[in-house]
Amino acid sequence: MKRWMEKCPWALSFCLATAVGTAQANVEIEPNNTLQGAQMLMNSPGGFSISGGRSFADPSDDFFSFLVFGSGPLSIVSTSPDGFADSIMGLFGPMGNLVASNDDGGGNGFMSAILFNVPANMVGRYTLGFSGYNPGLLACTGSVTQCYDTNGDFIFDTFVAGGGAGGSTGWNYAINMNGVALVPEPHAALLALPGLLAVMAWRQRRQRGGEPLSAA
Repeated sequence: MKRWMEKCPWALSFCLATAVGTAQANVEIEPNNTLQGAQMLMNSPGGFSISGGRSFADPSDDFFSFLVFGSGPLSIVSTSPDGFADSIMGLFGPMGNLVASNDDGGGNGFMSAILFNVPANMVGRYTLGFSGYNPGLLACTGSVTQCYDTNGDFIFDTFVAGGGAGGSTGWNYAINMNGVALVPEPHAALLALPGLLAVMAWRQRRQRGGEPLSAA
């Protein structure tokens, strides 16, 4: 163990970072306008944060993929510093099917949020679709064949991709994801942490010339 630590000094810092659960910061990277062309995010036990913007020059939908390791709650919340921002979001499961949608459920003005309980048999790659609310897609009338309203009550029911060009635009956003579903089971780094800390303490005490400890 001692020789392994000498050759791999990064091991402890990696283990500490993953055990503490530092959130992984991401910046939106275009093109990520379709479900198939989603931007892949790096996993972190501390969750993700994504910063992006919906500009008039590029009002396209944004898609982000990430890995879900286990069952449990998954929280996705969008916010914006711009009071007029109005977002919608949809969560797609490992099979590419839409499993959750939201319009104004985040408690942050007109920004959206999803709380999804991942079943044990649905782990894998998930994708978040994010866009601006488009009033032209509320009802399926005329040339609109895919719309938010699925039961005729003129209320948002489901996420529809491809409506970004006519949706709420001209604002910046942040998306925060977290939940036990993002953490591998078992958390290998957390299980290894006590042993790594003990070895590091032993080495420091030997280097300071303190009371000798047996390496046996």
